[in-house]
Amino acid sequence: MPIFAFMVLVTWPVVVAVLFQRMERAQAVIWSIFAGYLLLPQLIEIDLPAFPGLNKHMVPALAAAVMVYFVTKERARSEPLPPPMGAWVVLLLAMNFASPILTALTNPDPLIDGVTYRPAMSISQGVADLIVQTLLLLPFFLGYKLLWNARGAQLWARSLLLGVLCYTVPMLIELRMSPQINVWVYGFFQHDFVQTIRYGGYRPIVFLEHPLWVALMTMTAFLAAIAFARNEPTRRNILIAVYLACIVFLCKSAGALVQSLMAAPLVALARPRMMVLAAALVATAAVSYPTLRTTPWMPLQGIVNLAMSISPERGRSLEFRLMNEEELLERAMERPAFGWGGWGRSLFYDPYNGRLTSVPDGQWVILIGARGIFGYLAQLLLLLTPILALLRAMPGGRHPPRKAEMVVLGAISLMLAMNMLDLIPNATMTPLTWLTAGALLGNARRLRQGVSDPADLPAAQRILPKKAGLRTVL
Repeated sequence: MPIFAFMVLVTWPVVVAVLFQRMERAQAVIWSIFAGYLLLPQLIEIDLPAFPGLNKHMVPALAAAVMVYFVTKERARSEPLPPPMGAWVVLLLAMNFASPILTALTNPDPLIDGVTYRPAMSISQGVADLIVQTLLLLPFFLGYKLLWNARGAQLWARSLLLGVLCYTVPMLIELRMSPQINVWVYGFFQHDFVQTIRYGGYRPIVFLEHPLWVALMTMTAFLAAIAFARNEPTRRNILIAVYLACIVFLCKSAGALVQSLMAAPLVALARPRMMVLAAALVATAAVSYPTLRTTPWMPLQGIVNLAMSISPERGRSLEFRLMNEEELLERAMERPAFGWGGWGRSLFYDPYNGRLTSVPDGQWVILIGARGIFGYLAQLLLLLTPILALLRAMPGGRHPPRKAEMVVLGAISLMLAMNMLDLIPNATMTPLTWLTAGALLGNARRLRQGVSDPADLPAAQRILPKKAGLRTVL
């Protein structure tokens, strides 16, 4: 294991503590999780006794949660409380927490296929998976708790935009000199280098999982830039949006380009409610994809033929993905309720040499295979609910009150919807996905219940938190 990469991951909680000392809690939560996602090394884990491995998706969120719920909890007295989540969200959360245990209970048998042995699922493994599930959902809870008002939503959108703008510097370096920054900094390359080569050039990866993850994040920042340019059409804001549009193009990801073409005109021109309606339709279609792909409404062969006409290489790649999905879906339907569990039990291996013969790409087929329909619905409906809740709470009319706020919320709903759409071909469910969902749900509940936004209070009634000293944090 590269020592420097491991030390950076281990010491990240110290960075989080400093952020909470220097910033207000909402801003500190955002940068703790976002900066950790951008900068921490991939493939490195902290292995503790009787505890699942902690990676870059878990360490920042866990450190931020400790700061919010334990170290800086006295600051919460001066902060307004978010509205209740509601019974439906509580039910979905209970399903998410129950899913790993139910999967473990229904998979007590080992799998032996030639030279391949996959162990049975035990209760201890189910508890470990439950801990992992809780850690992965921490950004959702933090986003709901601290970003539930208009200021929190705008703070998240601005931070996303600023972070990606800074990230474009190493991205441009990799576009010109090949993806080597992770090697220069941490001493290893985190993926298959062939995946970074496209159309006679390179795709940036920097410190993330894959170039497609970089492209998706850049696309969401591009939507945020359009929203701010729409609310404040200054030369600077317009130039930032144009610059990020060029970066999205340079990422050489067909998915990100198509998503930009779908969402960017809506953010720039549509009414806020229309933006949220479009986001709800896209997200609902993404959740329904496992069912839609078996109906004439989803002409998969026609999509493959279209891709072949544009690029034979991309068309063959898409055809391979669809054939692979079909095999994995058939495997998943052997245990449809709660799935096969971990240890690669939902995948296919060569019985003679033990090599993996199936490659799960889309998050949906990974979830159905590992957690079954129950676990799939628990996670995907938890992502869909904030968009539907915002659609229900969004005021109508051509001139809704606080239009600038509604434009930002509409853009965030489209960011989440495009991320959910990307879960069909890719496993791009990240801490940013859950942070966005939590912030969006909090704002939807605030609008629906008519909870007063702290920004609406007179200045004399606002209680500003005192700046935390060093003793508060460490």
